[in-house]
Amino acid sequence: MAVYRIYLVHDDGGLEPAESFYCKTDGQALALLTPPARADIRAELWQGGRFIGAARHRNLTGRPGPYASSGPPN
Repeated sequence: MAVYRIYLVHDDGGLEPAESFYCKTDGQALALLTPPARADIRAELWQGGRFIGAARHRNLTGRPGPYASSGPPN
């Protein structure tokens, strides 16, 4: 089992640890990653120094917010 950590990353650059937990696989850990309640925050899943995935706020239609996969426009 490996230790996974979820961090909340704010659009203004702020970072806050959210939780740590043990899982056998990346897939099990990803299943525990939920979109944050606020649109200006994304949740990132890490296992040590290895980035596993991220989740963005979902709007009222249940779809990811406008920058869910590529980040804000330049």
